[in-house]
Amino acid sequence: MNVIILTEGGKDYGYGHVARCSSIFQAFVYYNIFPDFIVNGDESIKSILPEINVRNFNWLNDLSVISKADIVVIDSYLADLDVYNKISSKVPLVVYVDDNNRLNYPEGIVVNGTLDTSSMGYVQRENIKYLVGNDFIPLRKDFWNIPKLKINESIESILITMGGNDLRNLTPELLKLLNDNCPEVNKKIIIADSFENTSKIESLKDNSVELIYSPDSNQIINTMTSVDLAISASGQTLYELACIGVPTIAIGIIDNQKNNIKNWINHGFIEYVGCWNDNNLLNNVLDKINYLQDINIRYDKRLLGINAVNGKGSLNIVKNILNEFYKNNSIFRPIQKGDCLNIFEIANDDEVRKYSFNSDKIPLEDHKRWFNNILNDESVKFYVLEYCSDLIGQLRLDFDEKYPIISISLNKKYRGIGLSKVLLAKGLELVDGKVIAYIKKENLRSISFFKSMGFKKEDEVIIKNCDALKFIRE
Repeated sequence: MNVIILTEGGKDYGYGHVARCSSIFQAFVYYNIFPDFIVNGDESIKSILPEINVRNFNWLNDLSVISKADIVVIDSYLADLDVYNKISSKVPLVVYVDDNNRLNYPEGIVVNGTLDTSSMGYVQRENIKYLVGNDFIPLRKDFWNIPKLKINESIESILITMGGNDLRNLTPELLKLLNDNCPEVNKKIIIADSFENTSKIESLKDNSVELIYSPDSNQIINTMTSVDLAISASGQTLYELACIGVPTIAIGIIDNQKNNIKNWINHGFIEYVGCWNDNNLLNNVLDKINYLQDINIRYDKRLLGINAVNGKGSLNIVKNILNEFYKNNSIFRPIQKGDCLNIFEIANDDEVRKYSFNSDKIPLEDHKRWFNNILNDESVKFYVLEYCSDLIGQLRLDFDEKYPIISISLNKKYRGIGLSKVLLAKGLELVDGKVIAYIKKENLRSISFFKSMGFKKEDEVIIKNCDALKFIRE
């Protein structure tokens, strides 16, 4: 599968798009898919994403890069509707990362991972799938499973993080403010490679100041989990701080953060002190530090943050993208003679064998004899779901009893993205009336899945010395 991610970023207009696209890139890699990551920007991008092979290219003026794409993910404020229409006309599935219902997007998937999308005015359209809200907040892989912040009795350490380039040169001002007014507090300052004020920050360093240069995700997490409070720009970093539960004082840096700030204020997680050029900004910061000295307030902020952002938004996004793609680009067909070995691999998978009523591994010769018999058995209907000559899964219907018995199994490469539902739904379309499924009692995942598909438990039975449940679907 050929996936391409298109976005923009650099010293002049920040790295927010690049950061969240990198988290979507990592989620694709989790599913063993390695996208081409193309950024319309400058060379600073490569220092921001050292672990990703980023290509710096002005794709807005040359869309030849998408000529062989199966899926394109676009995160842009610069692309106009004409660009989106051109991409949509050439690519099977296009994903639009959106912040504010910017355009009337063509057919595809719209992703808006923000706190409150109810005010966005999205009109549900038949050819658009919407992935919006908290469940789709994209964070980098190191945030998918992380420890939550411990709330200390007093504020002993404060983090200052002003994004990838400190566009408004706020870090030195904030550090001086803390040095003058909170000399006993430890200060941790994140400095990215793109900072143009590093020497000025370094001139303010004393024994209470720790400078953290170009940290990777693990260093950022270690830093965030070691502080009691953060002062942050109002972009992507707010979601990371919320995921860990760090009480945060937020500053507006650019106009397109306004909606994000509004949602966070309404949610209650941040304490907002104004835009970067507000006259009372520094005094407001001091007032909020004093306000957050209360451990109970900081504890409430922690809960609001971690309840809003679970860290798994990137995985949820990619899971839905892949599900949509395979659902619309796969073939459901009866088995053929050439499927024998592919079905053998699925049937002999450890997970499939574990929950079969005969859990022993199947010898290849036995499988071949069984398969040839199935091809000629009129009491059995056997189907596969196929993508590009690769079997996603298999479905079997046995008509020996009063009602047909249905069973399915997936190729391990395609598990975890909701394709069992696609496969089973296609099988159910073949049957009029009731359908039966027998499931091992220990197979809790399958029991839950079949219940979600409308099956109801009818009886407890023994099959080949295994405790099993009989489910039936009207």
